[in-house]
This record gives sequence, structure tokens and C-alpha cells, in this order.
Amino acid sequence: MEKILTFIVNEYNEILLLKGSENDPQFKSSFWYVVTGGCEKYDLDREETVKREVKEETNLLTNNNIYLNWILEYESLGVQCKEYVYISFVKKDNIVLNEESIDYKWCTFDEFIEKVNWFGDKKILKKVLNLAIQKQIFFKNEKTYKL
Repeated sequence: MEKILTFIVNEYNEILLLKGSENDPQFKSSFWYVVTGGCEKYDLDREETVKREVKEETNLLTNNNIYLNWILEYESLGVQCKEYVYISFVKKDNIVLNEESIDYKWCTFDEFIEKVNWFGDKKILKKVLNLAIQKQIFFKNEKTYKL
């Protein structure tokens, strides 16, 4: 299954975290995460998926989305997933959460790294995200990580 993951950053360089519901049948616990979602047949491309998922999960409109040349591969509920990683820039605005989340928090870089539920290497995450906030890409060529 093809998916996207995006880090959402506002004009103050704060990064958005969403808190998942412990009532979610897929995860069964509450944790801090970023926007993710599946690519749908009606999406023109992955960037359209990013825009749609950010709008659906937060009601925010993205004004710039950058693909970070990073792919995460993993299995979820018996399905092989390939998740393309983006960063999305937004204006800090009113957030309206959908049913997947129970809370949100705008975080500093360090707070985000500390709180986010991340299954990969947080050292790599820090390097990638630090450059991405500056609209730079850490991986010069597309890089795939198996989680």
C-alpha cells in the first residue's frame, strides 16, 4: 500500500503533533504522531494526497509541500506499506481534528523529537527534519528505510 507521512511546520518553525485516540481499533493506545494516510485512486499524485490528508486531519491548508527523498517500508495489519515522507508548511491557524485524534500540540524542534512516537532511528529523524525545516533535503538520492 502506498502512503504518505508529513511533518507540518508553521511560520514560527513549530512542528505539529497529533495525539491518537486510545479507542482507535488499529492502535489501541494513545500516542503523539504526525499526519499519515493512504494514497487514493482519485489523488492526482502523492502531493495531492499530502494536501488532502492534512486538510482531513487538521483542517489546515498547506502552502508548500516538499518530498524529502525518504521512504519508510513496514508492515501494518498484515499489509506491506511504502510511506513517502514530506514536510508541509502551513499558516498557524484554527485546527479542527477529525475522529482519529483527540488532541494536538505545536512543538519546538526538541520537544517534537522527544514526544513523537517514531519507530525508526531518531538520530536520522533529527538530521532530516532539521534541514527540512530550512527547506533543504538531507538525502540527495531517494533513501528507503525498512522499519
